[in-house]
Amino acid sequence: MFEIENCYKIIFEAMLETSVLGCIAEGIDQYTNAGVAFVSGTGRILAYSGLWSNLFPMSVEKEHLILEDYEIIFEKEGISDRYLCITTVYSGRMAAGYIVLAYEKEEKEIIQELGTILAQNVKRYFEEEQRQYVLTQSLREHMIGWTLFEDDASKMTGEKNCPEEKYIAALLCKKDGRIEETIARLRNIWGCMYLYEEKEEVFLLLYRLTNRDVSAIYEKIGAEKIKCCISEVFSKIYLCKSRKNILKRMALARESRTIAVMRREKEWSMQGLYTYTASLIEKAGLSDYSVDRLLLEDEKNHTELYHTLKTYLLCENNVTVAAKALHIHRNTLVYRLKQIKECLETDVNDHVISRELLAFIMMNDASGQGIRSKTDYEDCTGVAGSIS
Repeated sequence: MFEIENCYKIIFEAMLETSVLGCIAEGIDQYTNAGVAFVSGTGRILAYSGLWSNLFPMSVEKEHLILEDYEIIFEKEGISDRYLCITTVYSGRMAAGYIVLAYEKEEKEIIQELGTILAQNVKRYFEEEQRQYVLTQSLREHMIGWTLFEDDASKMTGEKNCPEEKYIAALLCKKDGRIEETIARLRNIWGCMYLYEEKEEVFLLLYRLTNRDVSAIYEKIGAEKIKCCISEVFSKIYLCKSRKNILKRMALARESRTIAVMRREKEWSMQGLYTYTASLIEKAGLSDYSVDRLLLEDEKNHTELYHTLKTYLLCENNVTVAAKALHIHRNTLVYRLKQIKECLETDVNDHVISRELLAFIMMNDASGQGIRSKTDYEDCTGVAGSIS
């Protein structure tokens, strides 16, 4: 049996060290033979003792609770020959973190007292960690989000609330502000989502989708001009991590000249492809005279034929969808398409021709050749928001 007074001494002496939580964990472990871990409210392991690392090696390796260890600690009574004591560290009414003690049975009462003492003395370290995050979620919700976007999302396949189905992943940048308000707006559009928060971004997984839902979601997010990067629909949940990486690259590639609305993976992939080859395109002098004719027509007559054709082709030659993206009447678009046809003297609805035209339009934008419509960059993300 150990003395609580000596535990106070260990805590106070550790306050003089550089790694305060680590020193407390090791000191308490050596004195009481109880494994110690300090777990943040988001599931990150802030510090741990040697004994605790022997009991939960995978979590220690990842510096974050893995789903299996979370279930052992918070849903079971113990592991191996050890019992577990979990003490919540509160910041106001919120759980800022948890102190997990792995102990021997006969020490239950004094271990519970030790947990309370530790919580009182290390609270500020948990609060410092918590300040990096804006979302209020339970540890279980944080665990699900982290597992989906950082660990092995296939572990979620057996979850009752997350079966194999259709998914969309999205990214919100914290620097855009009002994250909680934006999430609330997204929940009004689609309520079934899991959230995962990093220091600079928040990732969302929308689930329980049908094909009809997917089209409606893209359209509504685009119409409300919600600031986000969003993936195409996918059906394998283990792809969440790779989708997160794609979304991060999309966010990094955002042009300062664009309005901050939804960027869809479909258009970003195409834009990105030509952007990466821009120097080669410019060096080779690749161009298409029909595209140049549209640009000259716009400059001469103050029309918007170039941007109209680009939007129409990105919307896969769908008049209704393209008209919504351009915020014009359907008949207006039909009239403009007639003008484009006359200007180019070609059928833009021919599959081969339309693909070639779109390729040259994207290459023109990426390489900086020719004359740009004033709205090309302003609407390059907004167009994608209305594609269905």
